[in-house]
Amino acid sequence: MSGENHLRANMPPVVLALIAKGRDVTMGQLDQLLPKREFSSTEIEDIMAALSEHGIRITE
Repeated sequence: MSGENHLRANMPPVVLALIAKGRDVTMGQLDQLLPKREFSSTEIEDIMAALSEHGIRITE
């Protein structure tokens, strides 16, 4: 299993929906969608990288 497939399989459904819709997201929206108490900083960085790889821009 490749790292990308593993990451996608473990992504929260809301992140997969963002990728599917191709919507850009703000940092504030990400903070709401990915509460720090539920996700480690490494997991959030991986999710942000995956969003970027799929053309989703993360803005302030």
